[in-house]
Amino acid sequence: MDRCRNLAAALIAGTLVLTSFSGTPLMAQERVEVGNAATVVGDVRMSNPQITKPRKIERKQRLAWGDMVDTAKKSQLQILLLDRSTFGIGASSRVRIDRYVYDPEKGRSVFMTMIKGALRFLSGRQGGENSAEIQSPSGRIGIRGTALDMLVGENAEDIAEAEEAVGKVDSNKDEATLVVLRGPGAATEGGLTVGLAEVTAAGQTVVLDQPGLAAYIPRNGAPPIGPFFISNPGLAKLQDELAPEVARAAKGGRLLKALLPIAGAIAIGSILSGNKDETSPAGRVQDSPNDYPTSDVPPRSPNG
Repeated sequence: MDRCRNLAAALIAGTLVLTSFSGTPLMAQERVEVGNAATVVGDVRMSNPQITKPRKIERKQRLAWGDMVDTAKKSQLQILLLDRSTFGIGASSRVRIDRYVYDPEKGRSVFMTMIKGALRFLSGRQGGENSAEIQSPSGRIGIRGTALDMLVGENAEDIAEAEEAVGKVDSNKDEATLVVLRGPGAATEGGLTVGLAEVTAAGQTVVLDQPGLAAYIPRNGAPPIGPFFISNPGLAKLQDELAPEVARAAKGGRLLKALLPIAGAIAIGSILSGNKDETSPAGRVQDSPNDYPTSDVPPRSPNG
């Protein structure tokens, strides 16, 4: 009898050890919530290891570690994190929330994987050490207290290769990653933290520290190209991926200077759906990289 008990105990212990190494729990782990869906436009769905069949995301729905977000065509989502940071996810995108830790006294760290599509990030509350890291199929983007736009996929390839600083290169349509710093600069509006983005691939890092600076990773295994100032036409195309209604208004000459909120997803909410969330972070950017009211120093060449 004792031998059977010992064998059973050994089997249980071995199972626990294997579970700890594999990362797969014996039973569903408690969800670690990171924030909520502040604005939902169109068909946006969520899945995770427990919810294998994607479910529609409703406004104000809680999101957690491990959730995979998929947006359909003409669909967008704004995620409002606990520290007031926001992720605006564009149409035909797939993003996974890997990890999020927030302590009001110590700061925030967030890790996400962007598989395809368009994303805009806006850093939230100041104070403490705030960082974010986004993994793409070809590289890693480290963010410290700033706002940026990011594209992964064929649209990133098309926009980047139309830029004079990039030209025609050997790109992979599924791995191409374009990153553009949107602000803020030294004289920021809205109390936003001055920050930067680091784009790393193939052992090399490009630093973006001025609004309008961009970097492009053409494929997995290739180093980033940049930094370079993205052109106004390139920025307009990027905007079309994140908030197409705003981009169309700009092309028609109807875009007011303060129309586009910096989080991108705020534009999704206030312009596309008409939903205005009083808790949404403040801050604005312009549609032209040379028009940012975020720096008291005119843009300089990255090489000068």
